[in-house]
Amino acid sequence: MPKGEKGILGYRKTPGKEILFSFVPRKGNECASDEEDSDYEPSDEERDEQSVLKSKSVSKQITSKFKGDSKQGKKRTRKSKQKEKIMKLRRNMVSDSSPPASSSKAFQPATENGHQIWGQLLPIEILVRVFEVVVQEKGAVPFLCRVSRVCHLWREAASKPSLWQRIDLSFGWVKSIAHTLNILLENRLSRLKVLNLSMCAKLTDKEIKLIVEKCELLESINLTGCIKLTPASFKLLSTKCQHLKAVNLSKLTCSILTPVLLKYMVETIGSRLEEFTITTSQLRGFQSVFKSLMTCCNSLRLLDLSNCKFSSDFLMIPIEEFQDGCPDLEILRLTGSKVRANQVSKRVKEESLGFPKLKEVSVAVNITTTLSISLGITDEFLLRLLKTSSKLKHLDLRGCTHITADVLQKLLLDALEELFISQCSVSKYEGIAVIVQKWMHSLIELDLSWNVFPGMSLDIAMKKLSSTPQQSSLRILNLSGTSITAHRVKSLLEGCPRLSSLDLTSCRGLPRGMKQEYEGERLASLKENIDSVIEEDEPEIGS
Repeated sequence: MPKGEKGILGYRKTPGKEILFSFVPRKGNECASDEEDSDYEPSDEERDEQSVLKSKSVSKQITSKFKGDSKQGKKRTRKSKQKEKIMKLRRNMVSDSSPPASSSKAFQPATENGHQIWGQLLPIEILVRVFEVVVQEKGAVPFLCRVSRVCHLWREAASKPSLWQRIDLSFGWVKSIAHTLNILLENRLSRLKVLNLSMCAKLTDKEIKLIVEKCELLESINLTGCIKLTPASFKLLSTKCQHLKAVNLSKLTCSILTPVLLKYMVETIGSRLEEFTITTSQLRGFQSVFKSLMTCCNSLRLLDLSNCKFSSDFLMIPIEEFQDGCPDLEILRLTGSKVRANQVSKRVKEESLGFPKLKEVSVAVNITTTLSISLGITDEFLLRLLKTSSKLKHLDLRGCTHITADVLQKLLLDALEELFISQCSVSKYEGIAVIVQKWMHSLIELDLSWNVFPGMSLDIAMKKLSSTPQQSSLRILNLSGTSITAHRVKSLLEGCPRLSSLDLTSCRGLPRGMKQEYEGERLASLKENIDSVIEEDEPEIGS
């Protein structure tokens, strides 16, 4: 007999025959009860019990139905009250004018507890303004991409083209640059002004063509390290982008940055060009390109040629012609590049108007690798370049081995804020104290690291620097590798109350445990314990 045909106790199943017992009762197959027996007659007490049980079950059904109806009624009244509250809030918020059609679509019904009412009733104009503040501080990407996934209202606010004016898609932000850029260009970037595509090595001419077509208001583009681009893309940008003002072509090969292409871009953009950056590149025939810059770009404000190698070894800069051609120049960076000034007559030097708006000059050199680079940066070069630059705030002369202390004293700079003379020949002379005293009222950052000052010149200079604590604005001081003493460090901590960073690494005049870089809590601890350090490890020195 098949296994499936046996019953629970092993007896053969017979259709229609009553089973002894079952875990789940089946209709029509139960054992006969006493009620069905013709000989059975219930007593009066059993009849009364049955009637009571029936009445209780009926009452339970009625009460449960009533409770269900009452709950539904309460829910309905609660929802209706909530809707009335929402309508009142809407009428109060837009009492005089009705909301725009686009914002009305973004409203969603509130939850039962009302936790989402504030987000749904917030005017989209206010939300856009909040997003603008965040975008100015942290950028549009990835912030706007993330908030657009919160709800329909936030997505609509994050889609406003006014928020997508500055985009940074440099290496590391997104995985697929081409795919992401195509999506943004189709939906978001109609009012784009600043675009950073730095280190997007897979960027091609196709994407540049799409940028030119979609971004008519483009003002600045960074194409650092975009090695797959051809000269056709740069010519297209120069010709079609009528608002283009700033270009960054750093870390590109000399096969792309040909003299013909650079001259074409400079002459085509012309007077609109305000920022021109080419760093860490090998440039052939750049002398002719520099001449075009002086003649065509009278609105140039920033020129950065840092760490460039020129085919002519040194780039000859006609300083007076440069000053006449670009009078609005504010930032000049020649760090790590071989440059020198041309020879002109005394009359030409006197007639030049200089750079009156210049704020930053950097001609720093890494002397450990390229000692010959600093040969062109001399006293004469600096005097001619900074002839009328009284507004200069930043001066970087690190590694310059042909600069004397006398030339810094002659410079007509009113309020220099950042001075870097690390490993500079200025330290060979005793005029460092005069230099510090000249700008001690305005200096915010001072770098004197890795200099060997003669005699007590450093000690005298630091004493003057800390002599007027009420006027001191110094915040960052780098003395690493110098002969500063613990006693003089104490006077600096007392005389420079705004000091937030102090570098004392490798200072041979300090005890070993004190040779550190101090910031924040560590600097505060040094101020508290400096007396004990002097008593234990530093001999007493008269101030």
